[in-house]
Amino acid sequence: MKWLVKLILVLSLTSCSAQWHLKKAVQKDPLILVKDTLVVTNTVVSPPVAITDTVTLKQHDTITLVKDRLKVKIVKVNDTITIDAICDSDTIISIVEVPYEKIVYVEKETFWDKFKNMILMISILMGCIMIVGKWWRS
Repeated sequence: MKWLVKLILVLSLTSCSAQWHLKKAVQKDPLILVKDTLVVTNTVVSPPVAITDTVTLKQHDTITLVKDRLKVKIVKVNDTITIDAICDSDTIISIVEVPYEKIVYVEKETFWDKFKNMILMISILMGCIMIVGKWWRS
Protein backbone atom coordinates (compact mmCIF):
# COMPACT_ATOMS: atom_id res chain seq x y z
CA MET A 1 0.00 0.00 0.00
CA LYS A 2 2.91 2.35 0.75
CA TRP A 3 4.29 1.85 -2.75
CA LEU A 4 0.95 2.99 -4.21
CA VAL A 5 1.08 6.23 -2.19
CA LYS A 6 4.70 6.79 -3.32
CA LEU A 7 3.75 6.09 -6.93
CA ILE A 8 0.86 8.55 -6.79
CA LEU A 9 3.12 11.14 -5.14
CA VAL A 10 5.83 10.74 -7.80
CA LEU A 11 3.31 10.92 -10.66
CA SER A 12 1.65 14.02 -9.22
CA LEU A 13 5.00 15.80 -8.82
CA THR A 14 6.13 15.19 -12.39
CA SER A 15 4.84 17.47 -15.13
CA CYS A 16 5.48 18.34 -18.75
CA SER A 17 8.72 20.20 -19.34
CA ALA A 18 9.00 23.49 -21.17
CA GLN A 19 10.75 21.68 -24.00
CA TRP A 20 7.69 19.47 -24.52
CA HIS A 21 5.46 22.56 -24.67
CA LEU A 22 7.87 24.19 -27.15
CA LYS A 23 7.79 21.10 -29.37
CA LYS A 24 3.98 21.16 -29.37
CA ALA A 25 3.96 24.88 -30.24
CA VAL A 26 6.40 24.27 -33.12
CA GLN A 27 4.19 21.45 -34.39
CA LYS A 28 1.23 23.84 -34.45
CA ASP A 29 3.11 26.76 -36.06
CA PRO A 30 6.64 26.04 -37.38
CA LEU A 31 7.12 29.70 -38.36
CA ILE A 32 7.83 30.72 -34.75
CA LEU A 33 11.40 29.40 -35.07
CA VAL A 34 12.13 31.27 -38.32
CA LYS A 35 14.65 34.08 -37.95
CA ASP A 36 13.19 37.51 -38.56
CA THR A 37 15.03 40.63 -39.72
CA LEU A 38 14.80 44.05 -38.14
CA VAL A 39 15.44 46.89 -40.61
CA VAL A 40 16.81 50.17 -39.28
CA THR A 41 16.76 53.11 -41.70
CA ASN A 42 18.96 56.05 -40.81
CA THR A 43 18.64 59.33 -42.75
CA VAL A 44 21.21 62.12 -42.53
CA VAL A 45 20.56 65.44 -44.28
CA SER A 46 23.55 67.72 -44.79
CA PRO A 47 22.67 71.43 -44.88
CA PRO A 48 23.32 73.50 -48.02
CA VAL A 49 26.54 75.52 -48.11
CA ALA A 50 26.79 78.94 -49.81
CA ILE A 51 30.05 80.87 -50.30
CA THR A 52 30.41 84.34 -51.81
CA ASP A 53 33.74 85.89 -52.89
CA THR A 54 34.71 89.03 -54.83
CA VAL A 55 37.58 89.69 -57.31
CA THR A 56 38.17 93.05 -59.08
CA LEU A 57 38.52 93.26 -62.95
CA LYS A 58 37.42 95.69 -65.76
CA GLN A 59 35.12 93.66 -68.07
CA HIS A 60 31.38 92.74 -68.14
CA ASP A 61 30.43 89.05 -68.27
CA THR A 62 28.41 86.31 -66.47
CA ILE A 63 29.42 82.65 -66.26
CA THR A 64 27.31 79.91 -64.63
CA LEU A 65 28.77 76.49 -63.89
CA VAL A 66 26.58 73.58 -62.72
CA LYS A 67 27.92 70.18 -61.74
CA ASP A 68 25.96 67.67 -59.66
CA ARG A 69 24.91 69.60 -56.55
CA LEU A 70 27.37 72.51 -57.00
CA LYS A 71 26.30 75.73 -58.76
CA VAL A 72 28.90 78.45 -59.35
CA LYS A 73 27.87 81.83 -60.79
CA ILE A 74 30.63 84.28 -61.78
CA VAL A 75 29.45 87.83 -62.55
CA LYS A 76 31.89 90.45 -63.94
CA VAL A 77 30.69 94.04 -63.69
CA ASN A 78 33.24 96.74 -64.55
CA ASP A 79 36.12 96.11 -62.13
CA THR A 80 34.25 93.73 -59.77
CA ILE A 81 33.81 89.94 -59.99
CA THR A 82 31.21 88.34 -57.76
CA ILE A 83 31.43 84.59 -57.29
CA ASP A 84 28.43 82.79 -55.79
CA ALA A 85 28.94 79.09 -55.06
CA ILE A 86 26.03 77.06 -53.72
CA CYS A 87 26.17 73.38 -52.80
CA ASP A 88 22.65 71.95 -52.37
CA SER A 89 21.77 69.80 -49.39
CA ASP A 90 22.27 66.06 -49.64
CA THR A 91 20.37 63.17 -48.11
CA ILE A 92 22.29 60.10 -47.05
CA ILE A 93 20.22 57.00 -46.34
CA SER A 94 21.81 53.95 -44.74
CA ILE A 95 19.82 50.76 -44.23
CA VAL A 96 21.04 48.24 -41.66
CA GLU A 97 19.43 44.79 -41.50
CA VAL A 98 19.79 42.96 -38.19
CA PRO A 99 18.62 39.32 -38.12
CA TYR A 100 17.32 38.05 -34.79
CA GLU A 101 15.61 34.94 -33.48
CA LYS A 102 12.05 35.21 -32.23
CA ILE A 103 12.49 32.43 -29.67
CA VAL A 104 15.77 31.74 -27.94
CA TYR A 105 15.77 28.33 -26.27
CA VAL A 106 17.94 28.15 -23.16
CA GLU A 107 18.09 24.70 -21.62
CA LYS A 108 17.53 24.86 -17.88
CA GLU A 109 19.56 22.70 -15.52
CA THR A 110 17.50 19.70 -14.43
CA PHE A 111 17.12 18.37 -10.89
CA TRP A 112 19.40 15.44 -11.68
CA ASP A 113 22.14 17.75 -12.98
CA LYS A 114 21.92 19.80 -9.79
CA PHE A 115 22.00 16.59 -7.72
CA LYS A 116 25.09 15.31 -9.56
CA ASN A 117 26.87 18.64 -9.07
CA MET A 118 25.98 18.64 -5.36
CA ILE A 119 27.29 15.08 -4.88
CA LEU A 120 30.51 16.01 -6.71
CA MET A 121 31.03 19.10 -4.55
CA ILE A 122 30.37 17.13 -1.34
CA SER A 123 32.83 14.40 -2.36
CA ILE A 124 35.53 16.97 -3.19
CA LEU A 125 34.92 18.73 0.13
CA MET A 126 35.10 15.41 2.03
CA GLY A 127 38.34 14.51 0.23
CA CYS A 128 39.86 17.88 1.16
CA ILE A 129 38.77 17.44 4.79
CA MET A 130 40.34 13.94 4.90
CA ILE A 131 43.63 15.21 3.42
CA VAL A 132 43.77 18.16 5.82
CA GLY A 133 42.89 15.84 8.73
CA LYS A 134 45.74 13.44 7.90
CA TRP A 135 48.15 16.33 7.47
CA TRP A 136 46.99 17.85 10.79
CA ARG A 137 47.50 14.60 12.72
CA SER A 138 51.04 14.05 11.45
